Amino acid sequence: MAYPVVTGAVLIEANGAALNNAGQSEGVRVENAIVVKQIRIGRFRYPYVSGQAWRRWWREVLYADFGWTPSEVTREAKSAYTKGDPIAYEEDDLFGYMAARKRARGRRRGAEESEEVVEGVTGTYRRISPLKNSLLISVLPNIITSDFGHFSRNLPPDTDIIPFEAEHYTTYLQGVFTISLSDVGRFEFGEMRDLSEDILQAHTSKLRQDDNNERVYWLPKEVRSKRVQDVIRALARLRGGAHLARNLSDVNPVVVLVGFVDGGNAPFQRLFSPDENNERVVLNLERLASVLTDYKAYLLKSDSEKAIFFGYRPTVLANEREVLEAFQNQDSFKDCIEVVGTPQQALEKVAEIVPKVYERAL
Repeated sequence: MAYPVVTGAVLIEANGAALNNAGQSEGVRVENAIVVKQIRIGRFRYPYVSGQAWRRWWREVLYADFGWTPSEVTREAKSAYTKGDPIAYEEDDLFGYMAARKRARGRRRGAEESEEVVEGVTGTYRRISPLKNSLLISVLPNIITSDFGHFSRNLPPDTDIIPFEAEHYTTYLQGVFTISLSDVGRFEFGEMRDLSEDILQAHTSKLRQDDNNERVYWLPKEVRSKRVQDVIRALARLRGGAHLARNLSDVNPVVVLVGFVDGGNAPFQRLFSPDENNERVVLNLERLASVLTDYKAYLLKSDSEKAIFFGYRPTVLANEREVLEAFQNQDSFKDCIEVVGTPQQALEKVAEIVPKVYERAL
């Protein structure tokens, strides 16, 4: 097993939402006009949520529900970076960082003011995120609506109202993610790598040095496994987004297809498509069957567990009955996909299997 990952596709129902905005728009009828982020393909416009915003929602759930401590942030004139300590801070481990520590300038007592004092460890340390995710992009095109409003509450009778305009949409957003199980809790020492000397020395007792590479250090398997489980379970509780006070929308996934693959790719791309009327969403079984044909040898499953788990909210998919029948009866699907129940139940099932994968493969 070369590179085991947890990977999945999620579908989120955005109901009258404006989850991620692009700021003010020029050339519209009012000055205070806020537009949503969107992608144009030909004459079609698709609203989207940036990968950064999705990761922010994910982090906030991990802080609030799973007890993760936010990594300390250092703000400089033109940059900001976290502590860069993936042993003490789970988010530095899973979400990565770029910590560029500069030399501190000062004056020794009795020395000339131009004399330089170097304090602490300097240099650049970076960690490539084991958790990778796409944008969340609308499945349905051309569903952005302009909403005109004004502020007039308790203004004097002779005062003009303040007009404003905003955009919102009702659609389904799809995205994919991967978590590299091999990279969680694995750190390399040295500049332009994961660990600085001071971080390594502070946590030597918590780490095991690799038998074959003296620059590599590992957290215990149970710690690595627990961090991955937290991230997967947090996805089932996802919440966040802009303009929630007046555009409240639940961003908890309504459909998930998540599994274990040997390889770093995210194969479950664009599995959700509009129906023939561009009104509802279908799971593209033809595309999924093609993916599974190519990845058949790379799906990680045991004798007692399948490799991929499907959870859904009833009535979301236009071809729900067709999907369930295919997953239960067609050999190309039933041999590797298990229909678990709700999205949360499917993600919980995946989280429960993670320790077994660590014991079996890592």
